[in-house]
Amino acid sequence: MELTDEQHRVVRSGAGRLAVQAGAGAAKTTTLCEYAAARPSRRILYLAFNKSIQLEAQERMPANVTSRTTHSMSWRKAAEIFGARAKDRVGNTYPSSIARAFGCGALTATAALQTIARWCGALEPKIGQQHVPPELAARMADPSVVIAVARDVWSAMVQGRVPDIRLPHDGYLKLFQMEQPVLRGFDTILVDEAQDLNLCTFDIVCRQRSGVVMVGDEAQGIYAFRGAMNALAIFEADERLPLTRSFRFGEGIAAVANGLLSAFKPGFDQPLVGAGEPKRSRFAVDTQKGFAVIARTNACIFEEAVSFLALNRRFHFVGGTEGYKLEKILDAYYLSCGDRGLMRDPYLRSFESFEVLACLAEEAEDPELKHLVRVVSEYGQRVPHLVDEIKSRHVEMDKEAWRRFDGIFLSTAHKSKGLEFDQVWLADDYMRFFEDSKEVDPDEVVQEEVHILYVALTRARAAVRLSESLEEWLRHRRLMPA
Repeated sequence: MELTDEQHRVVRSGAGRLAVQAGAGAAKTTTLCEYAAARPSRRILYLAFNKSIQLEAQERMPANVTSRTTHSMSWRKAAEIFGARAKDRVGNTYPSSIARAFGCGALTATAALQTIARWCGALEPKIGQQHVPPELAARMADPSVVIAVARDVWSAMVQGRVPDIRLPHDGYLKLFQMEQPVLRGFDTILVDEAQDLNLCTFDIVCRQRSGVVMVGDEAQGIYAFRGAMNALAIFEADERLPLTRSFRFGEGIAAVANGLLSAFKPGFDQPLVGAGEPKRSRFAVDTQKGFAVIARTNACIFEEAVSFLALNRRFHFVGGTEGYKLEKILDAYYLSCGDRGLMRDPYLRSFESFEVLACLAEEAEDPELKHLVRVVSEYGQRVPHLVDEIKSRHVEMDKEAWRRFDGIFLSTAHKSKGLEFDQVWLADDYMRFFEDSKEVDPDEVVQEEVHILYVALTRARAAVRLSESLEEWLRHRRLMPA
């Protein structure tokens, strides 16, 4: 395709350290390919946030580019520690395993795991009070106990002697960063999805002597819960350039995205230009054709799937059914019935009763747990049958077959990142624009919730069914496109 003036400026930039703010659908991968192709003699490392992005780039990038994920780059540290056992010693650790191994309560075990996760994304050499999640610390009589347990758990993770206590993937990345590694053999590092970097990865990249190009979209930063921070904002760039022309969608979707960000994102000053086809966006979904349902939470995906069973259509859960915690819904149901022996999830099994789970969901303001409680309360004894029926509708297929699929895609906003669909049905579990019949103040809205809604909205190419609260707010503000 013919490059825009904005893309040409990026490709021609001579900055040693370049930051590119690329809006949704603004062809950033194409731009980076052209950037690399314009420098055939330079050895370039392309760092991606996840495997799917890395594989896509690997197919498209010129021969002078090596494509890696940040974790594949640091995997050698896990291999160095565990040798041939590395794949078995790396993975998830559950609170119940920690409670059993260290003789602590479920809350302390959960807090210890989250403390380790936050520390793995930070720069400090030791786990400290600043890494304990504030919302969990507030519920504990002595938060310092969490630090002691977290340090002991970390030691067990690295030693690899306790079968159920494994090193998280961010753990070997943290160990790699602490070595202050030098990435030899590269003249330039291209960092994609820079808004999703944690401080640990940011430190690895920025201490290199090579040139660095950071590309991302500040408004798509949705991984703060993993310790991600907006690297674009703190990167000491020699030049900053925008990519604002979206080739994914038309003017209407661009107008909604701009209205959302201008109202709730401080400093937003680079509105998207909808340059996709069709130029006019539709704000309704033709359910006779294929479409994607995108929700904020896994529990809401279950509710949406139940509501669409009547259409008798095939489903495709993006990434597979395993990632949507359908077993957690079953476990929550079994907990409500007192059938603890049927429960598989160690964390849910650690709750004394369904009532205790419901209380924690309210206290912690956890959207996933709150929807879990609501699903069990609403569907009751129907839950096991509904889970079986939903799973039976799922069709496994490669991404190449998506264009021909006439069923219903189901995805959370987080799993939809980097994807696009002709039609998108936004569920109604996103941020609220009104409380007690009054419009919410922007200061009362968590920025990441704005970003999550923006990501889900901008997956649509031609048509989108807006969430009820968003549409009500757009009409209230007179921002709803014709």
